[in-house]
Amino acid sequence: MPFLPSKKKKRRSRLAVTTLTLTSMMDMFTIILLFLLKSYSAEGDILTADPKLKLPVSTSKEPSKMKLIIQITNEEIMVDGIKVTEIAKNMDDGEFLIKPLFDTLNKNRIKTEFISKNNPSIKFKGEVLIQGNREIPFSLLEKVMYTSGQAGYSSISLAVISRE
Repeated sequence: MPFLPSKKKKRRSRLAVTTLTLTSMMDMFTIILLFLLKSYSAEGDILTADPKLKLPVSTSKEPSKMKLIIQITNEEIMVDGIKVTEIAKNMDDGEFLIKPLFDTLNKNRIKTEFISKNNPSIKFKGEVLIQGNREIPFSLLEKVMYTSGQAGYSSISLAVISRE
């Protein structure tokens, strides 16, 4: 026959009140919070590509910086998500300069230079990031790079998908 607890022990177990200690739970939440803050990357900005774009793959490890973004899809050229021109219009002519793109980049440069006169912390650096679909012809990419240089954007970066 198994051992039966005495009446005193039975009564004590029913009357015992357990208290919840929050100290260990607060320690746990603090550790989780610190882990999440540490793992959050404040180094690079998130670069989102248009769903129409299939960026080329590269072994580059350098993180991208936020700059003026030129997106080149198979149908159109966009600056910061705003459609500037269609590609079919600019591939047929023999011109190396894409006039609508030049006008948009020039307006943006003038606006940034005006802001930098009033706010010395913002400087015009002439940096642009090109997100080009991997199927676009090199001649189009060359035209966009030439137009960017003519508009004062001489520091050109290309967005790629990093191969790990």
